[in-house]
Amino acid sequence: MKTCDNASVGIVITDPHSGYLIFDRATFPIGAAPAAGHVDDHGSTEDACRAEVEEELGLTVTSLTRVTGGWRDNRCRRRPGARGTGHDWTVYQATVTGDLTPSARETKNVRWIAPDALQELAVRTVAYAQGRVTDAEFEAAPGVEPVWMQWLADIAAIKVSPDELLQVELLTR
Repeated sequence: MKTCDNASVGIVITDPHSGYLIFDRATFPIGAAPAAGHVDDHGSTEDACRAEVEEELGLTVTSLTRVTGGWRDNRCRRRPGARGTGHDWTVYQATVTGDLTPSARETKNVRWIAPDALQELAVRTVAYAQGRVTDAEFEAAPGVEPVWMQWLADIAAIKVSPDELLQVELLTR
């Protein structure tokens, strides 16, 4: 098992006609989310973004704009790194080109969704955090991956209250 490098990137891909490009994670952590991954040996965060989008979706990044980020205590599949459990996130808005060829190993149900559908997924995650959706129900029909709730709220892609974000944050640990 790899050791976490405590550095992650997230890549929000949007299209004015299609909405947000998201997928259900095929591995832990459960949830629907944009492309993301560890920086590892990719070099810069921008290089990691390009590599993750290519690896997960088969697309080529043509531009990146940093939109949010910061430290989060979220778990991952790896052993805790030098800074313990968590990641210093850098989240970008990206434009892409190419034909969508999702990774079967990392993705399920890759889709473009409208902003209102993304909001519905966020509401489901809040319900999960509040115990109104069971683990099995969330795994069968996931909402937004919990760590992504803050980032999507930061860029005004979803609307949730500060109390709801705190409840969801507890799911990431």
